[in-house]
Amino acid sequence: MAGSENVIELLRDTDIFSDIEGEALKQLAEESRISNLSSRQSVFSEGFPGEYFFFLLEGSVRIFKTTPEGTETTIKIISSGELFAEVILFGSNVYPVSAMAITPARVLGLSRSSFFRMLAHADARDRFISSLFKKLRYLSDQVHYLNSHDVEERFFRFLREHYGEKETYEIHLPKKEIAAAIGTIPETFSRLVKRLTTLGLLTWKDNELQLKKNFWRDFL
Repeated sequence: MAGSENVIELLRDTDIFSDIEGEALKQLAEESRISNLSSRQSVFSEGFPGEYFFFLLEGSVRIFKTTPEGTETTIKIISSGELFAEVILFGSNVYPVSAMAITPARVLGLSRSSFFRMLAHADARDRFISSLFKKLRYLSDQVHYLNSHDVEERFFRFLREHYGEKETYEIHLPKKEIAAAIGTIPETFSRLVKRLTTLGLLTWKDNELQLKKNFWRDFL
């Protein structure tokens, strides 16, 4: 169990719980747990029943599905500040995907049963539904974003949002994970990196990515 006062503050920083107050939020916080994960440590596995959904406090987590042949397909890269696995709140309590830390990570686990008890408070329920609609609008904006920006622009925006505006980056995410995060396939991403290298916009060797001098000054 995490310290409830600290967790309440963490929850208030999330979009989906930011408007919920009082005893309802306290109950949710009291039954939460904070876990420190090492790189490649599993958070949960596809097909297994689950009692917890999660808020990522630090690090990165990969959400993926596995085919019967054992092939893994990345669905999304979760960054700090994001909720994930909340699907267990709205149907079956079985996880439809797997989640694994791809860097050292710190996650806040929130209990499914305590969440439903929170919804017994009418005011909390109304505020939560309002937050859900806000999230749906955000997802709609994300679809618009993917349709409005090409892969190159999405890649550079990913760099800026996750690592800041620098000329040299240490990137430990596999390239296929970055491809998934920007909504493309690994082959397309590899062609993009090759083209940007040919144009002299970047060099990428092992984990070090180097952008051309003053790149961000000219980036629109």
